Amino acid sequence: MAKAIRVNNLIVETPDKVGMMAKVCSAISDAGVNIKAISASARGRKGHFMLLTEDNSKAKEALKSAGFKVKEEEAVAVELENEVGAAKRMAKKLADAGVDLKYCYGSIGDGTMALLVFDSNDNEKAVRTLGIVGVGE
Repeated sequence: MAKAIRVNNLIVETPDKVGMMAKVCSAISDAGVNIKAISASARGRKGHFMLLTEDNSKAKEALKSAGFKVKEEEAVAVELENEVGAAKRMAKKLADAGVDLKYCYGSIGDGTMALLVFDSNDNEKAVRTLGIVGVGE
């Protein structure tokens, strides 16, 4: 069964240069913060990272100290069973409720669960639709 909560996502903008992911991850790691999920892409001459961490306040300060442009944005984190069809069932439930996804990224934890992070046109409705209402850090 899916477990969904509202969270704050870190959005980091960097130059599009070799080693930026290493620098972003190092700043967070050196602050003693674990990254729970990450998405990285390059558009134009900029690198764009979306991160969910275990301590966004510490991670945000560390990234700013390292010279990165950082902002927070509300998102939804969903813990799903790591099995065939779990993401399909979640996406169908959201679509049937009229929830429009803007982006989605994720990671696999210990192998039994997957973590998906997304933003939508109505995050509160998304959380209600998926069955468990809550507000994360």
